[in-house]
Amino acid sequence: MPWLLLDAGNTAIKWAHSDAEGNRFIGTGIELRLNNEPLADRLATAWRLPRATRAFGCSVADDVTRQAIEAAARDAAGIDVTWLAAQPHFAGVGPGYGLALINAYRDPEQLGADRWHAMIAACAKYPGESLVIASGGTATTVDCVRAESGGASVFVGGLIAPGADLMLASLARGTARLPLAEGRVQAHPDNTDDAIASGVHKAQLGLIERATREFAAELLAEGHAPPRLLVTGGRARVLLVELGRALTGEALIAPVTMEDNLVLKGVALRAHAEIASAATAVAT
Repeated sequence: MPWLLLDAGNTAIKWAHSDAEGNRFIGTGIELRLNNEPLADRLATAWRLPRATRAFGCSVADDVTRQAIEAAARDAAGIDVTWLAAQPHFAGVGPGYGLALINAYRDPEQLGADRWHAMIAACAKYPGESLVIASGGTATTVDCVRAESGGASVFVGGLIAPGADLMLASLARGTARLPLAEGRVQAHPDNTDDAIASGVHKAQLGLIERATREFAAELLAEGHAPPRLLVTGGRARVLLVELGRALTGEALIAPVTMEDNLVLKGVALRAHAEIASAATAVAT
């Protein structure tokens, strides 16, 4: 019977059903919070089949949203949600899990749970590589993970900025004459809507490019291999082509790769590791 995996964000709830080990996704979905129909009812309808036996999730959403998710899981499958926060470190156990990830945040539990679980999944897929994980959603985050010689990976820090939609909305709210633009990205915009759309798009690209270049230069100076850039989140496809064009092929940068559902995959890995660890402790 499957698990229900959850990623509760600021504007959407993403989910997937997986096998009992949390390895194989057998169905994914996204539910926007901005809808007149009650959220708990919509989610319960979506989750009745297949009927999950366990539910694990991470959340950066408000308490009302979390309560709606918990009510939907009970209604759909009679199960509670186990919420997973960021940790000081993650040590994977069990088949295929030899991952050690250290959280160097000053207060590790302050780190967003979505960012932490995306890093777990990224490090599991690309073991031994330094990584930059750029997520384009309500906020745009850029997190740097250094691969150490002893086999562990260290999250050294990251950036948070408004996402593209927040940038567009802030211009419309904070100025008297600028619209909520629906323009197109152009090399040389000749109208206000295109100028706003192009400026916001290039601001997003510039944030990710600069963070990646700076981390790559730091690694090179220390004798390490360059990082791989992973792009994820709702705007990943919009960013991927231009980031790849700007960065791929440079001596400082390893490949640029798009990854879907990193947060959900990280939640699955974390849940499986904790269950395996608890079983090992009981057995000994």
